[in-house]
Formats: sequence, C-alpha cells, structure tokens
Amino acid sequence: MSAPKISVIVPVYNCEAYLQQCIDSLRAQTLEDIEMIFVCDASPDGSLAILRRAEGEDARVRVVAFSENRGVSAARNAGIELATGEFIGFCDGDDWIEPDMYEKLYDAARGADVSFCRVYKDREKDGRIESENVPLGFDTGTRFDKKAIRDALIPAMLAQRTDSDTLPLSGYTPRNLFRRETVGAIRFREDIRYAEDLLFIVEVMLAAREAAALDEALYHYRFHGGSVTKKYSPHVPDSHDRSNDAIEALLADYPECVRRMTIRRRKMAITAVRNFCFPGSPFSLAERVERTRAYMNREDVRGWFADVEVKNMPRALAVKTMLMKRRMAVCAVLLYTYVFKNA
Repeated sequence: MSAPKISVIVPVYNCEAYLQQCIDSLRAQTLEDIEMIFVCDASPDGSLAILRRAEGEDARVRVVAFSENRGVSAARNAGIELATGEFIGFCDGDDWIEPDMYEKLYDAARGADVSFCRVYKDREKDGRIESENVPLGFDTGTRFDKKAIRDALIPAMLAQRTDSDTLPLSGYTPRNLFRRETVGAIRFREDIRYAEDLLFIVEVMLAAREAAALDEALYHYRFHGGSVTKKYSPHVPDSHDRSNDAIEALLADYPECVRRMTIRRRKMAITAVRNFCFPGSPFSLAERVERTRAYMNREDVRGWFADVEVKNMPRALAVKTMLMKRRMAVCAVLLYTYVFKNA
C-alpha cells in the first residue's frame, strides 16, 4: 500500500463533548488519501471509547492510547513517529475543520515544504457560536523562500511590529501542513506544556526551503470553558520561559526576530501575571500579590519593560504595561482579579 498524502495527528484529552465533531470533519475531507492518528493521552472521560468506535468504522483511523497522562507534546510526538504521509498536519480533539481544508493546503504546498491558512476562532456565548475569521496578513499564493521566511514570516509569528493588543500570526500548529521530510527529527519539547507550538513551527520553518500562504479560514479553533487559554495553568511562566529562550537561541542571527522577541516577551509577561489570577488559580489574593511581585522583580522581566514607551499604546495595554514597568503588584492583581479578568 502506498503512503497517504497526509497524516493528521490528533492529541486527545478531556474533549469527549467535542470529539465526535472533530472525527467527523476529518473523515469527511474531500482529500480522502489521509491517515488519522489519534493519540489518547490517558483521558479520564469517554474519549477513548469514541476513538475505538471510529477505528472500527474507518481503516484510515489509528488510535494510540497512553496509560498515563504525558501532555500534548508527547502525544504529538508519538503521532509523528507513526506518521507515513508525505505531509503532516495536526488537529486538536476539541476543534474541527472545513471539508476541503487538507485538499486546499495540499494543493497550496506543491513545491513548498510548509503551507498555512487562516483560522476561525469559535466562541461559545449564550448557547450559540460566535465565529471570528482571523486575518492572515498574507495573500493566497504568497511564497516565502528561505530569506523571506526569516525576514518576514517568522517575525510576523513572533509579535506585531510594536506592542499591541492585536495578536501576531498565530503560532498555532493545526493551521499548518508540514512536509514530513522537512520535519525530520524535529519534535515538540515535552518539558514545555503550554505555548509549545511556536518553537516547533519555528524549527520547521528554519529547515524549510519554501512556505506558502492560503488566505482562507479553514480551521475552527474552539474556545470553551475548558480551553487552556482561559484558565490557570501551573506551567506558566516556566513553559513560556523555556520556549522563548529556545526560540531566541535559534533566531539570534536575525535582528528583526530579536527585536520582536522583546515585544513577545513583554506580552507573555503580562499573560504570566494574569495567569496567577485566572479562574482555577489555587492562590489566595495575598499569594497572588507575592508571586506577582517576585515575577515582576526578576532581572530579565525588569529589562523587558525598562525602556518601553506607552504613549501610543491602546489604553488598556498601556495600563497593563505601566503596571509591569513600575512593578505595581497589588494594583495588577486587583485589576486582573476583578476588572481585566476577561480581557
């Protein structure tokens, strides 16, 4: 049997309510020559039973079941080891994709090592879904050679040109299709349990000869009550630091990347302080202040904010940045706990 065009790797953990839609959207792809590798990361819900049923219904489905929880990076790495496709794609078990996503990404990737598309951000609100079509910033058909990848594409993934509430081109693995030969021995860092995507993508992009843009939203990134970006994580800021340190080491010879990494560091430092106050935080108000003060007083954190100017920033971002710059831990915790908790 010849190798499939695409191997799709899906880490699965605690997404029983959404998993069937994910499976159905993959099985319904107009590009039928794909294999689907689901890695159940010792999920305590009914996800594994759903996967086993799909495995029995479709020969393209393969299921790997971990006996203990190892994290999303380990799950994706296990899928990469098993993948046989010409290209590798990723999907998360609580998301879903448009029927022609992989056909279009595969066509876009002809002659390239990576292709990538827009995403929808689907938010549950009052029993309905609000879908945001997130701009890509590059027209369909835009091709990036090795120099353009380093000078334009990777910087766009790190941060905006200046400090902004607007997100950069998301370092979100499932929007991409990667040539398996280009991925080679590159793997997700298993000691990074949060914001693990971008380091992997940057490593693959640096190995790529060419990348191609598809300015069309095809992936549905679902935000819900269990989304990791909306609740406290014990892996922040440690995972942020590991990821950013590794990215900076890779990009040390590219000045625009280095400049934008400082902007990225500031944005993620604000996120780290917010994390102490997120829903699910185990810390009392006093403990949040203590941890925030200790974080703000780290030498590297002070350095990221030392020379930043806030006069041209949006008001909310200016306030958050000034709190970090002046190391106002009490005010920051009160604002993130009671005012900016959903911002």
